[in-house]
Amino acid sequence: MLNKVFNAGGSDDVASLLARLPGNTSGEVLRELFPDGEVHHRLPQPLGRVRATVVGNFDFAKPDATMELFDVASLLAEEGALGLDLVVPEYISPFSRGWENHHMGWGKQARFLRRVRNRMLAAIPQTPLGNRLVAYNAHPVHVPTGGQLLVGPVRSLSTSKERVLQLFDCRGQPVLFATKSYGYMLREFLESGHFTEGTCQRDEKTGIVESVDRVDYSVYGHEVVIICGTIDEAELLDLVVLANAVLQAGGLTLTIVIPYFGYSTMERGKPDLHEAVKAAYRARVISSIPTFPLGNQVVLNDLHSEGIPHYFGSGVRTSHVYAVKGILMDLVKGQVDGRICTPDAGRAPWGASLVKDINRLLETAGVEKGLFWQTAIAIKERKSGSETKHLGLLGDVAGRDVFLFDDMIRSGTSAIEAGLGYRQGPSGQQGSGCQKIRFVAGHGVLPGNALERLQKAVDDHGEPLFSEVIVTNSHPNAVRLAGEFLKVKSASHILVEHVLWQLGIQA
Repeated sequence: MLNKVFNAGGSDDVASLLARLPGNTSGEVLRELFPDGEVHHRLPQPLGRVRATVVGNFDFAKPDATMELFDVASLLAEEGALGLDLVVPEYISPFSRGWENHHMGWGKQARFLRRVRNRMLAAIPQTPLGNRLVAYNAHPVHVPTGGQLLVGPVRSLSTSKERVLQLFDCRGQPVLFATKSYGYMLREFLESGHFTEGTCQRDEKTGIVESVDRVDYSVYGHEVVIICGTIDEAELLDLVVLANAVLQAGGLTLTIVIPYFGYSTMERGKPDLHEAVKAAYRARVISSIPTFPLGNQVVLNDLHSEGIPHYFGSGVRTSHVYAVKGILMDLVKGQVDGRICTPDAGRAPWGASLVKDINRLLETAGVEKGLFWQTAIAIKERKSGSETKHLGLLGDVAGRDVFLFDDMIRSGTSAIEAGLGYRQGPSGQQGSGCQKIRFVAGHGVLPGNALERLQKAVDDHGEPLFSEVIVTNSHPNAVRLAGEFLKVKSASHILVEHVLWQLGIQA
């Protein structure tokens, strides 16, 4: 049976050594980097009926390499690999406590991180011949012939039913944690008065929980809430390690609040593309967190695709909050005869839903139907992952101030092209276009010079295209860039209300 060797950011010499063995050949995975740092993977051709070996690096101090290993392995498993071997260096992380005194990091912290690693890798789909983890001593390079069989699901930690009921009866306030980039939202949650702040000690270089013993044991017998947006791979690993540590410290339930789940924007669901479905892969990683005694749940916010909640498994309950909808409804309150405009046909159902809710309130207030809101749609063609072309416009925006609505802002290209289309109008004739455009979006990702491009964008007459950009505080980059042009509205109160409702706590 042919074996293909794929290098997912691992050791080049190990990958080369394996590829030269009899019966082996090199495989290729294409990588495309997007402006916000997200990496898209796909196969250039069908995999065929082969075993697959992925040479990578699972190290909590190297999140990008770790998640690339997970993504490539998941893609190969889903594309029909008959068997899957993951080849990694023996160590997990050089910052583990006891590293200097324990050969290959067999201290208490290293053993804990190994358990976390194995739970994550067990979330990779099983292949017919099984999945195997093969670790090698990196000094000198030596690839062993044996390995550890990865099987799932991972057995969850639990306690007796009687003890669970006792803990539940005296649980007190939920204990709140946040990954390193979401401290600002943690503070806003705490201001509600319904949470107690959890404490843990983190490694200075990586930001990951330094030791399982460093989580405050006040979580014992309490519900635990962790705020984490998937803004990068380090943030995701921070969540996984923290959640495992909190479980070991005695947490009763786990609620993960994800203000920004930044995947699926480029996943087109076409089998012939052989592409990695990152949204599903990240959901598997989060689902690999062991089940707390009274269950795990994930709260998602303003998703790009409504199908994402179904990617979560292992009994994880999911719910979806439309925070930006509530914020937009506040912005249009009391206004009549307005327009909700979308940058493409894919957002048209969102626009129609918003207009329906606005008009329902106007009808209740006795406003005549001639003054109801309407929606308009920009038609575009996607040329590549970062390039689109405006094709036309549906709807009447003549002489009106409009709200351009989207779920997120990345480069801003789609919004600028749509804005130019709305300013010109559906016919392109003078007077058929709109006046002021206020751009409202759920997530302000805004990598690189995206915000500057939006602020400097002008129409055919040299007038500023957008009067302002309004986003929620779901992404830390938006909070950092907030100013006169970019206005950031907090969605924390909406998320707090939903979390309390999910936990059965009266706000």
